[in-house]
This record gives sequence, structure tokens and C-alpha cells, in this order.
Amino acid sequence: MSTNGYPPAPNNNGAVPATRGGNGLAVGSLVLGIIGTALGLFIAIIGIIAGVVGLVLGILARRRGMSRGMVLAGIILSVIGIVLGIIGYIATAVLLTQS
Repeated sequence: MSTNGYPPAPNNNGAVPATRGGNGLAVGSLVLGIIGTALGLFIAIIGIIAGVVGLVLGILARRRGMSRGMVLAGIILSVIGIVLGIIGYIATAVLLTQS
């Protein structure tokens, strides 16, 4: 096999440099916060569940030092989703007792 005057290529056995993980927890918190906020009044149980899970993911992401803006937005939207879900439950109870 001829190298045409060039040295042979080095043989790296698939060594890949380690990379830092993505913002999966932050994105999850943000998405669940948006879902909880959007559905909190209309489907209260989904608003509360999505809000609680989004809040937990946001707190975990904040402890791991992920991007602060996205994590903070996810936490705030998750809390709003929880509050809207509780308001949705109260509004449903009031409407059902008046009929």
C-alpha cells in the first residue's frame, strides 16, 4: 500500500471526547410548566400534575447548574400551573354546588 509520501493516518480506536450533558431537565421543566399553565383552569388534574413534575425537574436542573433562564422560566410556569389547577378545582366545586 502506497502512502504517496505522506505518513500513515493515526489509528484512534474510536476515542470520543467526553461532552457535558444537555439541558434535558430544563427543557422538560419548561415544557411541563407551559402545559400546566395552559391546561390548569380547564383540566385541573393535568395542570397540577404537570406543574408538580415540572417544578421537581426545574429544581433538579437548578441544582445541577443548567442554564438559569430556562430553568427559572420552567419553575415559574410550573408554580403558575399548580396555582391555576387549584383555582380550577375550586371553580369546578363552586359551579357544581350551585346547580
